[in-house]
Amino acid sequence: NKVLSFLDRADCKAVRLFSMDFSKAFDSVQHSLLSEKLKTVPLNPYIINWYLNFLKNRKQRVVCNDFCGEWMDVNKGTTQGSVSGPYLFNIFLNDLEVDIDGENALFKYADDSNIIVPVWSEGPDTSTDTVGQFLSRSDDNSMTCNPGKCKELIIRKKGYNDQLDNVYNIPQCKELPILGTTFQDNLKFTSHVRGKLVKANKCLYVIRTLRAEGYSQCEIDYLFKTLVISTITFGLSVYGSSPAELNTLQRFFDRCFKRKYISEPVNIRYLLEIQDRNIFKASVNQKSAIVDLIPRKKSTSYSLRTEFSQYRSVSKSEHGTF
Repeated sequence: NKVLSFLDRADCKAVRLFSMDFSKAFDSVQHSLLSEKLKTVPLNPYIINWYLNFLKNRKQRVVCNDFCGEWMDVNKGTTQGSVSGPYLFNIFLNDLEVDIDGENALFKYADDSNIIVPVWSEGPDTSTDTVGQFLSRSDDNSMTCNPGKCKELIIRKKGYNDQLDNVYNIPQCKELPILGTTFQDNLKFTSHVRGKLVKANKCLYVIRTLRAEGYSQCEIDYLFKTLVISTITFGLSVYGSSPAELNTLQRFFDRCFKRKYISEPVNIRYLLEIQDRNIFKASVNQKSAIVDLIPRKKSTSYSLRTEFSQYRSVSKSEHGTF
């Protein structure tokens, strides 16, 4: 949504999207820094002390067969697999912010961080300064960012072919996976849908094997909905705007129905409508966590009808039958 909002502007020629990678993100959290940040969170002091006690005097050792290593103190890292681990990590990176002219340019989800920088027709490219902000503030948090593992995706407007130099030796690519969705520099989702179908076909092999073992059709239906439909519908509202990709997925579902992987037809457009309705409900609920991420309704309206066609009556023969 942020990328498209920039591209909608006439003075924006391209958008540079940087996917930043932390080296051992969850294992690099300094307990001393995390403790200071916990104290600034508006939580009950008893809860904060409970978390501080959870981090204090932690030890670990290596056990392999008959070998037992010595206990060693652990002074950094959030305990992966614990309930509190992701929350503590979010608190640790909560103050990591990057902005362009006072507008937020960094989008975070756990250890996944993405920087969006527009390229304007007038004015210098601020990509180097913006990425530099991120690297500097990461160092302040004792987090190591590996530019070699970071990637950049450049989304250009039609007709803009200027060469953009690499920033901090971050490699440029044609497609970039972000939170389970593969984005392409031409704003198509062909690679994403292809990957979805590869994964779905692997699930069909599992279902086919279980059916040979005597699973009932009811159980097969449940497995198909759990393994296949959930895989394809993840992020459907993002990549479902392309009719070509929807047609590809619909043909896949039609084959699955024909071969009895599912006992009733599956309509991909109906699944898309369900997701869109859920997002619309969130967009009108001011208490929703994603309400600020959903674009606002555009004030510009268009009328594609001429004045004559708006008021011309349609005869019964022209209307036809359904």
